[in-house]
Amino acid sequence: MAGGINEAGDFKLEDARIKTTTGQIVNLTTSIIALTIFEDVQSSAVTGTILLQDSFALTSIGPIIGQEYLYLKISTKSFTDETAVIDFTKNVFLVHSMSTRKQIAPGVQGYVLSFASQELIKNQRKKVTQSLTGSWSDLVEQMLRDEKYLNTTKNILIERTAGVKRFVAPNIRPLDVVVLGTKQAIAQTGGEPTFLFYETFDGFHFRSLASIYNEL
Repeated sequence: MAGGINEAGDFKLEDARIKTTTGQIVNLTTSIIALTIFEDVQSSAVTGTILLQDSFALTSIGPIIGQEYLYLKISTKSFTDETAVIDFTKNVFLVHSMSTRKQIAPGVQGYVLSFASQELIKNQRKKVTQSLTGSWSDLVEQMLRDEKYLNTTKNILIERTAGVKRFVAPNIRPLDVVVLGTKQAIAQTGGEPTFLFYETFDGFHFRSLASIYNEL
C-alpha cells in the first residue's frame, strides 16, 4: 500500500495515558512494547491488550486494581483524514485486569494490561427491572443512551425495526436486552430478521445482515 506504511500494523501512537484510582495520570507512550485492539461483529464492545515494560513502577503509583481509565489516540501515518484516527481520549477505555508481572531486565518489569470499552464494564454493574415498550430499535437505543443504564455518548448506528415489543425485563443486564433484540427484531425496510450488535471505532451498530451486505 502506498503512502509510507512499512509493514502490517504500522501506526503512530499519539497518546497513551492511564488514570489511576488515586487520580494520578501516567504517560505510557514510551513504555508500550505492543498494542492490540479487537473489533468484531460478534463482540458487543471493543477490547484490547497492552504489553508494557515498566521501569517506573506503575503498580506502586496506582496500584492497578482494574478500575483505571485508559486514554488512547492512534493514527496511521499514511492517512491524514480525521476519520482514520482512532481516538479514545474522550470515550476512554477501562482497564479490567493485569497479567502476572515478570522481570525482563534489571529494574524493569513486563506485564499485560487488558482493557475494554466502558460500556462493557458498566453493563456488569447495571440491571434492568422495568416494563419496556417500543420497537426493538428504540429499546436498544434506550439501553445504550439512558443514564440509568450504559449512558454512552458514542455514535450509535441503528437500523429501524418494525412492530412494538412489550415485556418486563426480569432483572437482566442492559446488553442482555440488546442481545434479545438481535434475536427478535425485524427490519422496518425489507423485513430482514437477522440482526447483529457490535462496536467498532465508529461507535455501536445494531443492524441487519442485509444492510451490512449492501455496503460491501
